[in-house]
This record gives sequence, structure tokens and C-alpha cells, in this order.
Amino acid sequence: MNHVKLLLASTALVFLNAAYGQVVINEVSASNFSYQADNFGEFEDWVELYNAGPALVDLSGWYMSDNPNNPTKFQIQPGTTIAANDHLVVFCSGRNTNAGGVVHSNFKLNQSAGEWVLLSDAGGVGVDSYQFTDRTKTNHSRGRTTDGAATWSLFQTPTINAPNAGGGPDYVGRPLIQTPAGFYGGAQNVTITGPAGAEIRYTLDSTTPTAASTLYTGPINIASTTVLRAACFSTTPGVPSSFIETNTYFIGVTHTLPVLSASGDDVETLLNGNGGIQPVGNLEFFGVDQQLKAEAVGEFNEHGQDSWAYGQRGVDYIVRDQFGYNDALHHPIFRTKTRPSFQRIIIKAAAGDNYDFGPGQPAHIRDMYVQALSQVGELRLDERSYEPAIFYVNGQYWGVYDVREKVDDHDFTSYYYGQDEFNIQYLKTWGGTWEEYGGAQAATDWDALRNFIATNNMGDPVAFAYVDSLFNWKSLVDYFCLNSYTVCADWLNWNTGWWRGRDPNGDKKKWRYTLWDMDATFGHYTNFTGIPDQTPNADPCAAEDLPNPGGQGHTEILTKLITENQMVHDWYVNRYADLGNTLFSCDFMLPFLDSLIANIAPEMPAQIARWGGSMAAWQDNVQVLRDFIETRCVTIQQGMVDCYNLTGPYDVVFDVYPPLSGKININSITPGTYPFTGTYYGGINTTLEGVAEPGYAFSHWEINNNVVLPSDMDSLVTVDFVSTDTIVAHFVPPVAYEVMLDVDPRNSALIEFDGVLYSTFPTTVEVAEGVPVLMRVAPAQYYDFLYWSIKNNFPSPADTTLRELEVTFWSSDTIVAHLEEQDYVYYIPNSFTPNGDGVNDIWQPWGNVIDLDRFELTIFDRWGEAIYSTDDPNKGWDGTDASGTIRDGVYVYKANVVEGITKERHELFGHVTVFR
Repeated sequence: MNHVKLLLASTALVFLNAAYGQVVINEVSASNFSYQADNFGEFEDWVELYNAGPALVDLSGWYMSDNPNNPTKFQIQPGTTIAANDHLVVFCSGRNTNAGGVVHSNFKLNQSAGEWVLLSDAGGVGVDSYQFTDRTKTNHSRGRTTDGAATWSLFQTPTINAPNAGGGPDYVGRPLIQTPAGFYGGAQNVTITGPAGAEIRYTLDSTTPTAASTLYTGPINIASTTVLRAACFSTTPGVPSSFIETNTYFIGVTHTLPVLSASGDDVETLLNGNGGIQPVGNLEFFGVDQQLKAEAVGEFNEHGQDSWAYGQRGVDYIVRDQFGYNDALHHPIFRTKTRPSFQRIIIKAAAGDNYDFGPGQPAHIRDMYVQALSQVGELRLDERSYEPAIFYVNGQYWGVYDVREKVDDHDFTSYYYGQDEFNIQYLKTWGGTWEEYGGAQAATDWDALRNFIATNNMGDPVAFAYVDSLFNWKSLVDYFCLNSYTVCADWLNWNTGWWRGRDPNGDKKKWRYTLWDMDATFGHYTNFTGIPDQTPNADPCAAEDLPNPGGQGHTEILTKLITENQMVHDWYVNRYADLGNTLFSCDFMLPFLDSLIANIAPEMPAQIARWGGSMAAWQDNVQVLRDFIETRCVTIQQGMVDCYNLTGPYDVVFDVYPPLSGKININSITPGTYPFTGTYYGGINTTLEGVAEPGYAFSHWEINNNVVLPSDMDSLVTVDFVSTDTIVAHFVPPVAYEVMLDVDPRNSALIEFDGVLYSTFPTTVEVAEGVPVLMRVAPAQYYDFLYWSIKNNFPSPADTTLRELEVTFWSSDTIVAHLEEQDYVYYIPNSFTPNGDGVNDIWQPWGNVIDLDRFELTIFDRWGEAIYSTDDPNKGWDGTDASGTIRDGVYVYKANVVEGITKERHELFGHVTVFR
């Protein structure tokens, strides 16, 4: 860590101490929210450079960066010049392009993180630098007071690509609210302090404080849940007001869930149904411990389509670094994820399953339940992570909500998969289909893949291999299994998203599927897709039989794959069976549903008091959902038989012997505990694989009523069930061999073998047959490693001169590490500078003879007088004698050394020069 700090400090110093250059950083803005569009029509961060010299400067090959550890992060494109006394704007968009002569860097700026802007010439020499030590409000900038000046000013009206003028003083300092935001049992008297020469103005109705707002004169009594907002206003004309401080105080209320408090001028107007606005507002996130975890300022906008007509509406929230408060909600919001920060979240109220606005018998849980089910089951899908929460708007209770992770967003793909906004193709269908990311090329590439599948035989290994290289067909399988099992009636032509990454260094480079709204499931809501049956008796194959809803070919692709490729067919049917035995079993689905209901149940009385209904009616609706799931678990089995010409179902018990000696892969699942009972079918091959734990080897299968192929002695087999059965995978301890370890010569090294360090040799160890063992040699002092000798087995890598090797043993062996004694080395410097500066102040011989039998060192002056002597090899000479500091000059040394290993005597003479 100290090395990192030193590098940061030294790198910054290079820029800070750079000569005042001809080209300077003239103006910067990380707050360009809506002021200046770039040539792509986007409002990106920007940096303005200014040429203060009398001649044109060619910037080709110059560098810019936002990171002192990587000052050459972005190289300015060839042909980029800046005329004398002229400006050049660089948009920090991350695009890394020079489209139309407009320079775009490969990085963005973040003022909340205190990032840098660094400028270096083509040789990498620092020319100028700027750090975001102070933030700016929306659409403001900071720049040199005039072009090229040494002083900097705040520009409330930026002068991008124009002479700097009209800058002024910085904002007034923020107010400090002494009482923290949070939950209190009774009224609070809140004190606010501010900088000298400023007035504090505040509001208690969530509106933005202005110079006309209430003047703070003393503690404010807050006796009920209230949002307090305060700002400072200077008494000096021309000084802009401070940033706003916002605190929510919950008085006399408690909650069992996290709480979100939204506040702002028009936030309530939006939540009351005016979806045409995107108000700026503050959002505070309180944990279940009622402590403030995160806070930010951003935009609220409408979320939901049909559900927007309800009284209880959802919103999207986007934190904007451009506003100068924060760049994200910095808190791990979702219990199922470790992601620490979120720029965008969804705050919704169960959408079409909202209680009590949704149609039919809403349970306020379906969408969250299905997505969480997919997530805990680790399906090959991207789900909206879920956390139940209570929502307050401008201090008013707004009900039970679900906070959701936004999946169709480049922050999501970048964080989890290393695929940023310029490297993803993302298609979405909601009534129509459009490219969320990737432009028209995304649709073109998808259509090309569809056409290839449609016009080629998917049973052809070459054709299928090509499709498999581009398309995660197992994600498609999981997508259909989940939507089919939950009897979703609002997908394919609605609520469908699929994407792929294009960065070769990132993950998820094949097309894969995401989950959108899943509230039209388990018999609930309108049948927007036109599925033939919304009851628990719906056939599982009804999904792939749909006539291409949405027109994007998902059903056609699946049908062609399972019709023409036996492997895909078997995977699809077996995947359905595997999930039915695990994630989709009633033994899992019902307790999991109950756990989610238990989270929100204590909060539902307040939800009902706010929005209507009754606890009894809501509980009845939840029971309707449970009953549907219970019926579905049973009827789906006969549906599998009818759809795919199967026999059965058969209950099969899987076990391992001895216990804990191994595990069994069953198609796509690996049970964690045994015995494991599952329902499987005949008419299709079920794949089994016995996998031994370390220290064991697979022996054979024990099976009573069915036949495994190729034989019961093979670890990887298939079985076409004709009956119930108990199948046991047997494992045995492997054969053990003795291995003798030794070193040559004696006491020249230690050997680490299979994680154990051995120091006494020869020594014999026991190893298991066929198990790789890692071994390392640690030479003793004054010895160099030469090679290993291994008699009967073969190391990996094969180079026996490597200190570290891996050996898999198939017989007993003798392994010897061979070393040699190092040559005698002893170095005596010929000068030093004992001037007290801490550098080269001590003269001291050194070498590889620290283990000494004897050591003597004597220093003589020019007249042969001994002025210093020692018998301590670790003690050096500081350039003094008994009388104190000696004169600069040449002195003679004599050293007698007796080696500790060979006992050989060495007598050394020479000269050492002292100068200060």
C-alpha cells in the first residue's frame, strides 16, 4: 500500500511541478447535464485545452488521463492540432474516437470521486493537471479566470470553446445539520450551522430552499415525520448559494424493512400520475437498522405501463454525478449481491400484482418471487435483484415497494461482465422491438443469426457449432422453462430482453436472456401473449408451440433446435425435469414463497391503510397463489409425458457410498446432499456422472431395475428409465504409494510436498494414485537449486530445473532436490558520503558470508594509524574516529573473514574514499 501511495504522490508531483506549458487545461466540466451536446447529441463531460503560445501545436500522440497511476491512458488521435491562442474541446465520453474531427477520450470524468485530468506530451512528460477537489452544480464548470491565467474561477455559464470570461467566486459553504437523519421516538430540536457571512434558509415541505425561504434563527422543532432541506446564502452579492443539505426525520414510526425517502419539488407530482416530468430529487436509503446507508441526488421518472394508472406508482431513479452531490448510491442494497454501488435503481410497487390496485387477486409478490426464484436457482438469465422496502415521498408514507436492480443498463453489464455501453448489443421487445444498445447493427446481427438457424440443419455438427459460438441456447432453454412453468402470459411479444457483449476481454459474448416484468404469472393478469391455457394444467410444451409472438423468432429457434438436434432436445426436456426436482419442486417453491411473504407481511397493514383492501383479502390472494403452485407441481409431470412422448414418471433415489466419498451429476444439476430423490422419465436418456471427492476414485454403479450405458463400470453413463429405482455411485479409496524425499547435499534445502513442509531427510510420504501433488524446493542460505531427480513418474511441466512442479503418481518413487553451494561473494564499497543526509552515510562490507566463524575489520589513516575497528559484520563505519569527524580523503581498510560453511580464511585490503 505504501508503494501505491508513493506512486500516486510522485506521479502527481510530476504534473504539479511541470513547467508552465504552452498548452494548458483551460476549463473543465463534469456537470454537463444539458448545456452542451457533443456531435453524437449526448451531453458528456468535457475538457477545454488552450494554446497560450504564438504558434500552432500538434497534439498528435499527446496523452490525457483521469488516473495518476496511468497518465498515458488515452492518446490523442493523429492530426489533432490546436492553433495559437485557440481552444480544443475533448469530450470525455469513453468513446475513444475522433469522429468528425471531434476528440472523444476513452475515459469519463467523475467529480464525486475527486478524479484528475492529466495532460502529457508525446513523450509522456506531464504538461498540466487538474483535480476535482471541489464539485460543481448542474451545467457549471471551473476554468482559468481568463484564457491561460494562473487563477481559476467558477463559471455558472460555461465558456466551452470560447474565451474564458464571466467567472466568479465559489459557492457558499454548505450548512451543517447537527441532528442526523433517521428514526426518533419523539420530537427533535434540530440545530443548523453555516459559514460566517452566510444566511441559512430552510424548508420543511421538501421544496428547494431559496433566498426567500424561512430564515434559520434557532433550533427547529420537528414533531412529526418531516423532510428538512437547508442551504446557505451569502450576504455578499454575486456569491452563489451552497449545495443543499437534506435530512428526513421519522418521528414515532418504526419499520421492519429498509426505508427509502424521496424528496424534491416535483417528486410528489410525478408519483401522483404526471408521468411527463423527470424531477430532480434527493433519495435517502435507510437500512433495517434504521441507520442512513446512502444518499444521492438524481432524476426520478415514470416506471411502469399499465401499473402507472394505479394510485400507487413506481419510479426509476438515476443518480447524476453532474449534479455535484454523489455519483451513486454507495451501499450493497441487495442481499443476494455483493455489488457495492448503484447509479440506477427501480422503485416499484409489485406492478400488475399490486395489492390492492391490480386486477383479479393480486398478492403483491409475483414478479419479485419469480425473479428471486430464478436468481437463487442460478438460471442462465439476468434477473432484477429484489429487496423489499418502505417508500416515503416528501415525508409521507407511500407504501410497501420493491427496490430492483436495473438489468437493461450498461452499468449492470459492465460491473458483472466487463461489457460497457459501447460494447453491448441489447434488444428489447415490448409491443415492438428496438435496440437499447448497439444501434441498428444489433438487430442486423440478431436477424443474421436467426436466418442461419432457419436455413441450416441444426443436426449438422459444423452448423450447430457456429450457432453455439454465438448463442447461449441454454439461456433460451432456461428462459422457456421458467416462463412455461410459471405459466407466464406476458412475454415474447412483451417484456422480453436479450443481449450479448462484444468486448473480447469481457464475459457473456453470446446472446442471452433477461427477465423483465413477471407479474402475469401463476394464472394472474391479462393474457397479453395469447397462451392457450393460464391454469395450473397448462402443458409445458405450450410455450414452444406459440406462433412466434413478438416476431423475433425465439419460439422458432427453440423448436428448430430441439427438433433437429437430439442433444439440445434431451437437454431441454431433462432441464425441465431437473428443475422440477429442485428449484420448481413444491418442497422448494412453497417455503421460498413463504419466506418472501414473511418479509412483507408485518408491513402490509400500513400498506392497506394507505391504499385500501384488507389483510384477510390479501392473505386469501396469497393462498390462491400457493394453491396454484401446489397444483402445478403435480400436473406438470403428466404434462411432460404427454408433450414429449415420455413414459413414467418414475421416482428415483440417488445415493453415494461411502457417504461423502463423491457426488453425482444428474443432467444439469448436482445434488448437495444424499440420498436425493427425483422424478425422471423414460423415452429419453438421463445422463449421470459419478464424481469422486479427493482421496477417492469412482468404482461402479449399483442399479437394480434399469440399465446404464455403456456399463456400470463407467463413471459417465446414460439411462433410459423403465422403472423406479435406487441408484448408488460407489467410490473407493485409491491405491497409495510411498515416495521418499531427499536433498543433496545434506541440509541444503527444505521441501514443501502437498502443502506440508519437510526439513528432515530422507523422509517417506504416502500419496494417492492418480492425484496431482504440488512440490516446491526452498534452498537454504548460500545454496542454489539445480534440478529434481524423479525416478518413476513424470512431472508437469517436464522441466525438472523448475523449483515448483506437479507430479501425478502411478507408482512409488524417490525424489531428490539437487543444489550447489554458492560461490564466495563479498563486496566492499570504495567510497561513501557521511554528511548526515540519510543517503550513503554508512560504509559497510556485505556479501553472502553472514554465517561467520570470525570477522575483523580495521580502518587506517594515511599515516598507518588504526582509527576504527569492529568484529561485528553487521556494524558499519560512520566516518568518525575517537576524536570525532575525520577529514575527507582516502583511507585504507583491512578485513579478515572466516567463512561459516567452508571455514576458509579470506584477507582483504583496499581503499575507501570519504567525501561530503
